[in-house]
Order: sequence, then C-alpha cells, then structure tokens
Amino acid sequence: MIIRKNTKAFKSIVEIITACDQRADRNKLIRLYITKAGHTVEDRISIEAIEEETDVFYNLTFAAVIENLKSSDHQLHGSDDIPGLYFFHTTSNKVWDQNPFEFDDRVTKEFADLEQLPVTRKKGTPIKPPAPAKQKGKAQKKEAARKSAPKQPAYKLKQKIEFTDLNKVVFKRSGLTKRDILDYYNNIADYILPYLKDRPQLIRLRSERGGLNEYRSAEELTSGADDLPTSIQTTIAHGKTKQNVLVCNTKDHLLYYIERGAVDFYPQLVRIKSPSYPDYCVIGIEAGGNTPDKVIDVARMAHHMLTALNVPSFIKTDGVSGFQVYIPLDGKSNFDDSLTLAQNICRLILLKFPERAILREPGEYSLGKIILDYHLNEDQQAIIAPYALAADTATVATPLYWEEVTKGLSIEKLQYKTLLKRLKETGDPFDDFFKKRINAKEIAGYIEKYYAFLF
Repeated sequence: MIIRKNTKAFKSIVEIITACDQRADRNKLIRLYITKAGHTVEDRISIEAIEEETDVFYNLTFAAVIENLKSSDHQLHGSDDIPGLYFFHTTSNKVWDQNPFEFDDRVTKEFADLEQLPVTRKKGTPIKPPAPAKQKGKAQKKEAARKSAPKQPAYKLKQKIEFTDLNKVVFKRSGLTKRDILDYYNNIADYILPYLKDRPQLIRLRSERGGLNEYRSAEELTSGADDLPTSIQTTIAHGKTKQNVLVCNTKDHLLYYIERGAVDFYPQLVRIKSPSYPDYCVIGIEAGGNTPDKVIDVARMAHHMLTALNVPSFIKTDGVSGFQVYIPLDGKSNFDDSLTLAQNICRLILLKFPERAILREPGEYSLGKIILDYHLNEDQQAIIAPYALAADTATVATPLYWEEVTKGLSIEKLQYKTLLKRLKETGDPFDDFFKKRINAKEIAGYIEKYYAFLF
C-alpha cells in the first residue's frame, strides 16, 4: 500500500522519525532492517542480528530512511502482508524493497497527540504465518478446496472459463477486487468491444508484485503459460512480413484476459485487414501537472479549430488527468499521413497557448506544461480503449460529449460504478464515431497549404 506524501499518515511517520533522530533510545522505538539489492521484505535482515558494528549499521540505515522520506524519487509503502512494516520503492525499481522499518508499540503512547498514528508492532511478534496444518488425504483436500472456493460468476459465455482469486484486491487504492473488474467488463462488454474487435491488441498483465508486463503476440503471452486459446491470436501481413497478433473480439476473449491479469485494454489504430492504414487519428492532451480547468481550455480550443476545419472530432478522458481527441479516418491514408495531420493540428493549438502548452518531443522540458502528443499515431502505437479501466484507479477512460467538457468537469468522478447508469441516461457519445470520416492526407495538406506559414 502506497503512503502518499500529502497524507496525514505520511506526515505522522515523518514527525516521529524526525523526533527520534537524536534520541539515545531510538533503536527501541524504531526497529530497522536491511535488504540485499533486488530482494523483498520477506528476505530482510534485522540490524540487531548483525553482531559487529551494530551502531554503525543502525546510524547509516536511519539516515537513509530520513533521506528517503525527503526524496522525490522514493515512495513509502506499508506492507499488505505484514501489518506495521514499512519500506521504500524508487520510481525506477518496484522490485527491491529498500530500508524496511517498524515502530514499537511505545510510539503510540509517546506520540498520542498525532492525528493519525502509524501501525505498530510489539517486539517479537511473529512475522511469518503459522505453519500449515498437517496435510490431509487427497480426497479431503479436494473437497475442502471445493467448499472454500468462491462461487463462480454467472456470465453468459460460449466457452467455459474457470475464474480464480475472485476476492483478491487488485487496485489497493480503490479496493477493487478481481470479481469487481470481471463484473465491470461483463456489463460494459457491448460498449467496449466495438473499439477492440478486429484490431491488434497490446495486452498488459499484472504480475504478482503489481507490475505490468506487455504482450503483443501469442508467443509472448504463452511464455510460462499453457493452453492459450487459439481464438485470441491471428496472423496479419504487415508490409513484407507477417506478424502474429493478439485479438479481443468477444466477451469470452475480454474476460479471459481479465482472468490472466489484465485490467485495461489497448487496441492499435488499425484493423487486422489493413494494418498499414489507421482508421482514426488521436491527439493526446496531457495535464503535465496543470489544473483541470487549464487542460479543459486547451481541449475546447482543439474542438473549435477542428470544427472550423470541418473535421469531425470526439473526445474521451485518458482515465487519469488528461484527454484524447479522436478523429475518424476513411482508412485510405497511411501512418505518415495520420501522424502529419495530428502534428499540424497540435501546432495550430500551440499557437493559441504558446506559454501554457508544448509539443511532446524528445529532449523538450515539459514540467508544468500541458503536453500535446501527436506521436500516438505512429505505427504499432496502442491507445487505451474507450470504457477501459485505468490501471491502479477506479476511473474509466470515458467518452464525453463536447458540451460536457467545461470547467468544473472532474475526471476522478467518472468511475466504473456509475458508467452504466451514465450510458443509460445520456447514451454513448461515440455512437456516431465512424459515420463521418475524413481523409488524413487531404486535411493535412490543406492545413499545410493555408497555415504552414504560421508554424
């Protein structure tokens, strides 16, 4: 569980550790551990277990904990398996649990005036769970497993899928379980599948430690796995080469990926039958740390410009803090044409916000700027699908009507719990998405002809 820096829990931990820094009995109040590079808290070594130079190791480790609390590159975590044990991860390394520590029960008495006290542990509290009970016979174990297994969901599927770990919490921040995610995609399938069907997929599966592994082909996905359904793979001709790609054409496919560990879906901008010709163009408008209202101003300007150019456009949230503007294409222009179209539109938007926005380019300093991203239209790119859950949150990449994109709009309120009700009340803002299409090459050429002198 991440303990964010602006929370009361984090501030209380900082205050306690800072107050103990110069105390002679700090090792009685705060117990420290060390881990070898690449190891987890399960493999920690107590500072007290080091016979020689114990004080030196304690001082060095305590100093490291203080620096980590101040560092923008280190994130404090509380263990989900061992209550009261804290550790750090760096932004670049989510595997190595660094500088574990825990508070003794006496801390709660000495710092009782703090608003939110950390979880503490009595010295000598067992760390590991008790040994498993004596093994039963095979028949007994099978029956016990059958009785303890959660009831299988009653989804209407053509193929039998055995769902596992249904009560496992997948999104710790919002408390979503695997069953919650399966239920959501089962209910939203009719809305999300049109944007997944017959498109190469980038499938992102969560590892046991919460990281995301990306797969584009059956060969990649079957590494370490068996019995992969043949229906989720196909071969496409891409130029002079052939590629095996993953597809998601049915509810069975959708829920199979969830069972394997997926939480979101990223289709490519092309269909399998025409892998070199995208049928929509996407412009990303990323917050870059700006307030929502400033991002909304840029999004609305994009709409005004596209309307003036007689270009149909649709908008959805990215599920986090920004927007993605979709332009339906006739599928007759290649990736270069689509990329040029997106780049030219971004340049026009930038003319209106030269101090506030910036194009996403290598080496550009973008901190505090709204980022206009046209690179989403490069070959092999995959964009989070409309109605997909955004990883690690309960928000959804939600299609909006342009009139909804006004100041006060809260992306955080577009949650999985309310999406179906919203769709029943307002309809699908992307319902007419492919009914009016443009030629990317023609519009890109028109912009260059009449507006390139402004760039």
